[in-house]
Amino acid sequence: MPAQRLEDLADDDLLVELKADPGQVSLESLLKEIGKLTAISGLGLPPGLFADASDKLVQAWRARATRSYPSDLRAMTRPVRLTLLAALCWTRSGEMTDALVDLLIGLVHKINTRADRRVEQELTDDLRRVRGKEAILFRLAEAAVAHPDETVREALFPVVGEKTLQELVREAKANQQAFQARVRTVLRSSYSTYYRRMLPPLLAALEFRCSNTAYRPVMDAVDLLARYASTDGKHRFCADTERVPLDGVVPKAWRDAVIDERGRVERIPYELCVLIALRDGLRRREIYVHGGNRWRNPDDDLPGDFDTAREVHYSVLRQPLDPAAFVSDLRRRMSEALQRLDQALTDGSSGVTITSRRGEPWITVPRLEALPEPENLGKIKAEVIRRWGTLDLLNVLKDSDYLAEFTSEFTSVASREVIDRDTLRRRLLLCLFALGTNMGIRAIVATGEHDDTEAALRHVRRHFITRDNLRRAIAKVVNATFGARDPRWWGTGTACASDSKKFGS
Repeated sequence: MPAQRLEDLADDDLLVELKADPGQVSLESLLKEIGKLTAISGLGLPPGLFADASDKLVQAWRARATRSYPSDLRAMTRPVRLTLLAALCWTRSGEMTDALVDLLIGLVHKINTRADRRVEQELTDDLRRVRGKEAILFRLAEAAVAHPDETVREALFPVVGEKTLQELVREAKANQQAFQARVRTVLRSSYSTYYRRMLPPLLAALEFRCSNTAYRPVMDAVDLLARYASTDGKHRFCADTERVPLDGVVPKAWRDAVIDERGRVERIPYELCVLIALRDGLRRREIYVHGGNRWRNPDDDLPGDFDTAREVHYSVLRQPLDPAAFVSDLRRRMSEALQRLDQALTDGSSGVTITSRRGEPWITVPRLEALPEPENLGKIKAEVIRRWGTLDLLNVLKDSDYLAEFTSEFTSVASREVIDRDTLRRRLLLCLFALGTNMGIRAIVATGEHDDTEAALRHVRRHFITRDNLRRAIAKVVNATFGARDPRWWGTGTACASDSKKFGS
């Protein structure tokens, strides 16, 4: 059955979608990735399918399948076609699982950030409408700038009385509570009306696991949300018979918003708290996702013989076996770093200052001064100019492609390619030059030296210049550079070939 499903995949539009990146953080991109991951799960690939194959070999099969069009796959023999498609689906399953976790973390952060900004804007607009407060703040700022070295009592109290400032502080504290309450209201509104529809498919697509008992309440809360995934949103509260985890899931500031006066747990604010707690657990790697690569079980990152050869691995890492010694050394280094920061802020010699950004404290570090150019680099530049004169970077890029043919690694994620290869090569070089020099595609078109339109270049940028294609192209250029090195300068030809193999595509 899996073999037949893979055969059908060669003629399906899903093959095109599997090659595409998830895109920017949004609800639509998250739901689209969930659909692709569900489709791959429906293929029924057995677990441990490529357990006996090296990761490098599986990645090579995946790269070959990515560069192949459906017509190329149909022309292959059946064993080769099935192997390539299985490798593509297998690796993309882990990559899409990681992408889903990234989108979940980014989306939860986005929901919170937008709510904070919206409420901050509301309060700022309200402050501007109250003319008395605005005048007081202006006078305070003016006095602080005019007398930066004087004490608060000498510089500010004559401008605004101490009693007035105390009343402002009391009002600000009250406003802070109102601010948090308003943030919770905005969060609930935006989540319930728009973002909440991501929850059922997300819980069905990802399998969250945890080996830390401290995060057991979060896992129980996730299981509770999964049980209620198919329940109509009109049911406002959890059933009285449910055991709803609160400690470790719902912060104290949210208790009044989650639990009503009768002790019932309201589902929408509770779901928000669970998502935030889940995001924090994922970022700390205390919660992991089954089937992921980067977000997999952290224990799988350890070597297989870690328990039996612990001393060897710790010596390679140059870390002590005693955790108390590790913590003590880390605490010492952090204390010394904080002391250096404190000294830098005190004497002002380093240029480090504490400012504010969006009303929050912000440490500003001055830009590093440019280092003097190495002497030998200047000599190399002078010799290049003496031999060939001033070089055009676009010509260098074009000559590199002539020698290494790295543009052959850029294939479209579409089901077919309608641009002839020479035109595509020219547009790829222009796009890469625009991106690499930070000029931008519009500036390249504005020069008038090329006949390609901005729309044509952006089409190539969107469909051909992907992360995987760039990595393969870079690997091809680097390997070609290794192969062209003069052994009299860089070592023997054997070493060059060895380096080239190490940088596998």
